[in-house]
Amino acid sequence: MFFNVYSFSLIFSILFLVIIVVEIKKGNLLEKYSLFWIFFSIVMIVISANLRFLNLLSRMLHIYYAPSVLFLLGLLFIISYCFHLTLIISKQTESIVKLTQEVAILKNMVEKSSRDVEGGKGD
Repeated sequence: MFFNVYSFSLIFSILFLVIIVVEIKKGNLLEKYSLFWIFFSIVMIVISANLRFLNLLSRMLHIYYAPSVLFLLGLLFIISYCFHLTLIISKQTESIVKLTQEVAILKNMVEKSSRDVEGGKGD
């Protein structure tokens, strides 16, 4: 097997899958966020290993340089994953605002209680 864009893509996809699994085992990457990456790397492994499928897919999409399909799939995946992360950030932002408001209310209640206690001691 000689080194070309197909073998590079296959080696990179396999290495990427191994890195994802290692990071999950270390606890650096949560399983729910890694599912996209695992799916992506498996798809890239299958497409990179099956040149006939890649050529068929490129003909169906009217792409004349078959390896460009790999880059197109990668780009589409990254765009969709960025959108997914944006949704997560939006939900977390709402949660942070709500938690901040609740902490402010609790802090106000504690300060008010401590003032009431201090005011009652002087009587």
